[in-house]
Amino acid sequence: MEQMKTEPGPSITGIEAIPVIVRGEQDFKISEGRTRIHTSVIIRILTDDDSLEGIGEIVCAPPGKPEELPEEILGAVRNVITPVLVGLDVSSRSKGDSLIDAVLKGRPWTKAGINNALYDLQAKALGTSVLDLMGGRVNDRIPVMGTVLGIDTPDRMATRAADTVAAGFRAVKVKIGENIANDIARVAAVREAIGPGISLRVDANDHYRPAEAIRLIRAIERFDIEHVEQPISRRDFLGMVEIRNAVNVPIMTDDMVATPEEAMTVIRLGAADRIKIKVTKHGLDGARLIAEMLAAAGMTAVLGHVFEMGLAAVAEAHIAAAVPNLAGPHEIGSMRPMGSDADIIVEDLRAEPGYLRLPDGPGLGVNLDWPRISEMRADI
Repeated sequence: MEQMKTEPGPSITGIEAIPVIVRGEQDFKISEGRTRIHTSVIIRILTDDDSLEGIGEIVCAPPGKPEELPEEILGAVRNVITPVLVGLDVSSRSKGDSLIDAVLKGRPWTKAGINNALYDLQAKALGTSVLDLMGGRVNDRIPVMGTVLGIDTPDRMATRAADTVAAGFRAVKVKIGENIANDIARVAAVREAIGPGISLRVDANDHYRPAEAIRLIRAIERFDIEHVEQPISRRDFLGMVEIRNAVNVPIMTDDMVATPEEAMTVIRLGAADRIKIKVTKHGLDGARLIAEMLAAAGMTAVLGHVFEMGLAAVAEAHIAAAVPNLAGPHEIGSMRPMGSDADIIVEDLRAEPGYLRLPDGPGLGVNLDWPRISEMRADI
């Protein structure tokens, strides 16, 4: 019997990388720096079918001390990633990721944005959503936190925390990382302002040494802290073990984990109770893999990133809907910590306070707002 021949599907013809800049109306401060400027690089994976493309957002983070610069991202996309993806079938997401890993070391934020765009492309080519491509919905609703509170005076942080709760949010996250006395005052003021029954998360962004961190955490234990995030250097795995064994507050790491291999190191050493996963840093594939590793180890994952626009936020939302082992509410970010509502997508994901809406439609389910992107486009 003559075998049936199948026509080849659409293939990738190129990648367009578009840097955009958001300028806020107020500073956002963490221990590593302050900023009122955010940069992302929008990715469009182009194909030989003009109606089919994959989109993603590469985030330059963290504020004030970016790990990947837009110039580097643009160079990596143009000179390394595009050549290995051109000609690849639009459904070959896993192969595309492997090809990129084979030619480009590091660059987790760049690789994450490309992975998300490849997911969007593959799902669209199959006429389905990214959520369905990942196995379907596990969680019906996507609870989110309000705006993360940057380092400020205790009084101002307390006022903003109270406003967050009044707006309908049930968890507050505060940044610390100045000195022990002032940071205790910040945490105390926020807890007094929000009252009992509201989750309080604290993030020191690598600021302290282990002995200092232990003193600080023991002093704020009485304020019913859900967890303390990255109290010491991301390089000090054994210091995190020491802190975890010395305090009664759960310890979470973010910056120590850029890859699944680093997540496994944290798990093996017992260096944290929780790990932060970010679709902006791990990609959809990496975020899901790390969450599954944590579930196998009896641990939970916390999802989200402070600064991201709607294209990255909706990718986070797909993980939030598809993965069971997540400690909500999710820290899915926006430009609001800088006092800006700027975005690059048409859809409104945040119509209901305290929850994020996952839109219907193929791929990630969102459309780019090209007039706004034209206004925000940076000349790099």
